[in-house]
Amino acid sequence: MSVPGQQELRVVPVMVGTAGHVDHGKTALVKLLTGCDTDCLPEEKQRGMSIDLGFAPCRLSGERMVGIIDVPGHEDFIKNMVAGASAIDVLVLVVAADDGIMPQTVEHLKIVSLLGAPQVMAVITKIDLVTSARQQEVKEAVAAFLAANGFGPARVVLLSNRTGEGLEDVRREIERLVGVVSRAPAAERAFRMDIERVFSPPGVGTVVTGIPLSGRCAVGDKLELFPGPVATACRAVQKYGYDAREAEAHTCSAITIRDIKASAIKRGMTLAAPGVFKETGALVLAVRNVHESAVIKRRQEMRFCCGTFTRVVWGLLTGRNTLGPGEEGFMQVESGEPMVVAAGDRFLLRTLSPAATIAGGVILSCNVDPRRKKAYLTPERLERARQAAAGQDPFQSELLAGCFTIIDSSVLPGLAGNVNSRAIVAAKVEAGVLRPVGPAQWIAADRVAELEEKLAAVLARYHKDNKAARGMPGAQACSALGLDPACWDGIRALFLDSERIVVEKNVLALRGYSPELSARQEVQKELILKAVLGAEHGVAPYAPLQARLNATDQEMQFLVRLLIEEGLVVAADHYLLSAAEVNAGLKKLKVLFEKCPVVELGAFRQVTGFSRNQAVPILEYFDEQGVTVREGKGRRLVRV
Repeated sequence: MSVPGQQELRVVPVMVGTAGHVDHGKTALVKLLTGCDTDCLPEEKQRGMSIDLGFAPCRLSGERMVGIIDVPGHEDFIKNMVAGASAIDVLVLVVAADDGIMPQTVEHLKIVSLLGAPQVMAVITKIDLVTSARQQEVKEAVAAFLAANGFGPARVVLLSNRTGEGLEDVRREIERLVGVVSRAPAAERAFRMDIERVFSPPGVGTVVTGIPLSGRCAVGDKLELFPGPVATACRAVQKYGYDAREAEAHTCSAITIRDIKASAIKRGMTLAAPGVFKETGALVLAVRNVHESAVIKRRQEMRFCCGTFTRVVWGLLTGRNTLGPGEEGFMQVESGEPMVVAAGDRFLLRTLSPAATIAGGVILSCNVDPRRKKAYLTPERLERARQAAAGQDPFQSELLAGCFTIIDSSVLPGLAGNVNSRAIVAAKVEAGVLRPVGPAQWIAADRVAELEEKLAAVLARYHKDNKAARGMPGAQACSALGLDPACWDGIRALFLDSERIVVEKNVLALRGYSPELSARQEVQKELILKAVLGAEHGVAPYAPLQARLNATDQEMQFLVRLLIEEGLVVAADHYLLSAAEVNAGLKKLKVLFEKCPVVELGAFRQVTGFSRNQAVPILEYFDEQGVTVREGKGRRLVRV
């Protein structure tokens, strides 16, 4: 049911969140700001403190509305606090005037800082319980505490939870900070929401709530639930109790979904647009150790907290063995349980026992092959990936830190975070970040050297097994690299000026390589070429030539392949043809096509002077190469 007057309210896609020590007045502040008591659970009422996350709508001027998250302060419920802090855009750090800065004050600011909340203010509550001198003392201590943690400009406001003194100052500062929140347009990425709660009201069906991380979801849209994925769809949306047409990023939303029972869903699962996201068990991370004394070691097990879920992960530090207090670095981690994340997501790392926040950072890639060598994960490249992720360009981060050297259309949605990724790719191509190597395949400009390394290894193996070959055929090289053969022109252009690889006509070879032929093979090869070039119109029957040389089938095939690789002859049907004569015949054939769309055998023979036995294999060769196609008694040109 919609709330009266809903059309007059505009929801601002920003989340305000409280944080601070237990019993410092966070929930009371939220109630003053919104009129809502976010302690809804019976245990919360009984114990007089927040256990789980609370959500409430807060009206701003101009008939606008933002959401407020009230996070639990007790150390036993840090996991719940982290789930809410992941979505906070504006932090309201709450400190009671009588207690001052306490352990969870420090812990919470550390957590929110690691999770990337850029806008911060502090509220000193319970000022009616202390003297003016004490108020000033705590205010100065909090200001110094914020400055020491990188939030020097943050305002500190005094408030009485009992009388409401200072409440308008709090409102004004929240509204100011909401106005300066900036981010990349959410619509550029597909819809994704980590599930916070699930319930099933009578007559409504299954409802999941959370704060979408990206994109939009409209009523009727198809969705996927992870783990799975399990297909579902959006039946209805509410935001802060108001009926809405769509859920959008950074707005607390309740989505009614189809065909899945509430009992099958729990916190930490993910609802997302179909065909974009996938489960992963390995990540590349940029990490900062914020602990006072703990050192992160190779293969150390830690608790990975991201969004509303946690996983135990272990992994390797890139370029080092340990990460000490205050140090930054990169890690590749694995988990025994799959998760749905994306480059640009922020996370925490907590020790298993005793539980403590040790580090945090940003995901650089969720497309990782743990079996691959880590040589491509250089610190320089990973640092640029970190800058891209921090600069709200997760696609660039994936290009630099992910496992894909070659990118094709099948993986684009996942890398770009959107099914409609072509426009994003076009912009990257125009900027020189991506280089097309075929009609539907690209390579990141930063990874050409990596592809060259892979190609050099492929060519080295080929030369070892084919010592007499001039080089590896282009189409075969493309297949070995995981490319479509149609990418040959792109690969040839890519390595034309390479210092390691030689590109000659339709073959590739390592620079400095030369084929090895025996004296007998050299003579036979020259005899074949002489016979073809000496034949009338360069058309020599294959079988008589093999008999004259007394060559085995294997020997003949080997020598002919060498001549084909060198571009001197072509093979068609049971004939060997001079490449020069074939090219000359093609030019004459194209002139005929300019006059007539369908050219018959007789017309081709007339302009070339070929006999029937010479003309037929040449025309059939053009058919095999896709230049012409049979049509009735003649041929039609299909490729210039």
